[in-house]
Amino acid sequence: MFDIGFWELGLIGIVALLVVGPERMPAMIRTVGQWAGHLQRLARDLRREIELEAEAEDYKALQADFLAEDRRLKEAARAKVLEEPSIEDSGDAPEPTDDTVDDATREKVPDQTT
Repeated sequence: MFDIGFWELGLIGIVALLVVGPERMPAMIRTVGQWAGHLQRLARDLRREIELEAEAEDYKALQADFLAEDRRLKEAARAKVLEEPSIEDSGDAPEPTDDTVDDATREKVPDQTT
């Protein structure tokens, strides 16, 4: 993270030993370790919150696209239904041709050619 090598850490340790003294050094190292742990947890939680918020924004955008497409398809279906007249309204039902009558229907209808 800070790109601190072994020799830099050694120098920091020697300076801290001279400034703090050997009797208070273990307590100071423990305190610094606890603060470092708190900062790591804070950074991890912050990163997780940012990722969740970005994911939520992606889902919101995806939902908006889906709803727009849904509205467009419903409007197209309504327009199609309104432009085509229904068979019941016109009263002119198309007569079935021989091609549309299947064998099962022919068996049920008696032949009236006699």
